[in-house]
Order: sequence, then C-alpha cells, then structure tokens
Amino acid sequence: MSMLSNRIPLLAAASQWIGGALFTLFLSATVANADEDTKPIDVLVVVGAAGEQEFGTAFSAWADVWQSTCDRANLNLLIIGPDKQEVAHRDQLHSKIESIASVESIRPLWLILIGHGTWDGASADFNLVGPDVSAKELGDWIAAIKRPLLIANCTSSSGPFINRLSGPNRVIVTATKSGTEKNYARFGQYFAAAFNSVGADLDHDDEVSMREAFLKACADADLFYKEQGRLATEHALLDDNNDKKGSSYALVRGRAKSKGDGKIDGDLASRFSIPVGDNSIQLTDEQLTTRNELESQLRDLQTQHAQDDPAVLREKALPVLIELAKLYAPDQSPADESVAE
Repeated sequence: MSMLSNRIPLLAAASQWIGGALFTLFLSATVANADEDTKPIDVLVVVGAAGEQEFGTAFSAWADVWQSTCDRANLNLLIIGPDKQEVAHRDQLHSKIESIASVESIRPLWLILIGHGTWDGASADFNLVGPDVSAKELGDWIAAIKRPLLIANCTSSSGPFINRLSGPNRVIVTATKSGTEKNYARFGQYFAAAFNSVGADLDHDDEVSMREAFLKACADADLFYKEQGRLATEHALLDDNNDKKGSSYALVRGRAKSKGDGKIDGDLASRFSIPVGDNSIQLTDEQLTTRNELESQLRDLQTQHAQDDPAVLREKALPVLIELAKLYAPDQSPADESVAE
C-alpha cells in the first residue's frame, strides 16, 4: 500500500482535529516550481521506431496523452520522436540526458520510453529511429543524474532494463518481466492513461502516484487480454528498492507474499505523484523539502508504532500533520479553524 493509503485511519482522525478545510488542502496538493522560466525538464518522453503505421499511430497517441497530462499538471515536458529527423534519436537522447545530469533538483525526472524493444539473449535494447540504445548504455548515461529518477520502459522485452537501471532514489517500471516477452506491449497505453484516471487514485488524495499508475496499468492490461480471450504476453514489474529484481502486480498490490526475505517494491514509487485535478496547490522547492522531511517523519512513526494502539500513533502523528497542513494554508493555523462537528 502507498504511504497515504497506509495511514488513512490516521489521516481521518487528524482531519477532525485540524479542521476539514485545512486538511482537504493537504490531501489535494501537489508541487510545482515557483519560477516557471527556470524550471528544469520534469518529463522526458521518447517515442521509438514504430516499424508499422498502426504502431506509430498508437505510440503517438500515448505521447499525446503525456502531453495533455503535463499541460494540465504544469509539468515541463520534452518529447523526442516519433518523426524522422536528420539527427538520430539516440544522439538526441544522449545529449539531453547529459544536459539534465547537470541540473540538481529535489524534483524527479520522469523518463518515459514508448515503442518496441528487443532481446537477443544478452542485451535488451530500446528501438529508436536510427541506432538503438541498450539497457547497459542507458544505465551508463543516467549514472550522473542527481535528481530522483522515475523510468517507465513501456516496450516489449523491457524486463532486463531493471537489472541495468535499478539504483538508489530510482523507480523503474517495465512492461514485461523478462526479455523473452517479445510481443507488442500495450502497457504504455494504460500507464499513460492512469495519470488521468480518478479510478487509479486508490488513496483518494487527488493525485496518482507512480505506484498507483503501475497498478492501474497492470489491471487494465490484464483485463484487455481476458476480454479478448487471449493469453497475456506481458507482465509488468516495478523496482524501487535497488535490489535489481522488481515486483509483480500481485506483490505490489499485496495479493502475494515475497519469497524469502525479499522486500516488496512500491514505497518510493508511492511518493511521486501527478495530480488528477485542476485545483492543486503549488509548493516552492523549500516547501517541498520541508514536506518530504515531514512525510519521512510520518513513515518513521508508522514503523515505530506499528504494533501499538492506533490512538498512540494518532497522538504522535498529529503535530507532524499540523505542520504539513500549514504548508498548504500558510495564512491559517489550527486555532483559526473551527473543528468540524
């Protein structure tokens, strides 16, 4: 479960104490830079070689969904492809990643790969217009990026990218669990759509996290194959704990148990979200840093008091929740709010 989902009882109790209006502001908020002109790239979408026209139409449509999402959420988007250009897309991608690596930010970079992938038994590649890029090469390119990094490889044969890209402060999603799942992958369609779906917002915070989008996309892809009476040829994975293994939908959703001492992925992925509404509150970088620190305190409290009476956790968490609420209503204080009857 995501961080907010895990603490829903705690949040419900806190809302009664600090005022419904103030608390609602906390739940519906998202972040954006104060200075739009100097804002770094938030989302980099790369549309690879289509091969056939029908695939090209689909890939372009998925990229259009990302464009619409970023416009609505006030995220700075750059799309590479799908048109054929004199400069190979591989060179464009490498150059852009190099420029991004020089930017230090507490805000994540979303890297979305749309298209086809290949696997020859040794190397997994993302098919581009011009020369392809391998998982190993992409891993080398992103090594210098200092920001949190969220990568969704929505291609066939993408599973091995987890082994190459997994790392600290990174969330890696792949459309397939291995390189041998070589058929056309539809995961990218459903993953893009999830960030515009209220149904994907499992914890009802008016945002869709990367974890929630992963779960929604997996469920929708599975439904497609069932409705078509076809055997599913893609099984997505999510990795965010740097173990280079990845977790399936069932593990992330909590419907299966990990073998041995393996840690289930999803905690870090739950911390990065895109709003599904149009009335989100914007935070500065300084406020975002404070928010992250406060939410880290909440996670620590959850761990420390997991076996205690829920009332103990509510009491310990209340001061932190009040400070969080102040971020989204700085001109108000709990004393100014009338507690809902």
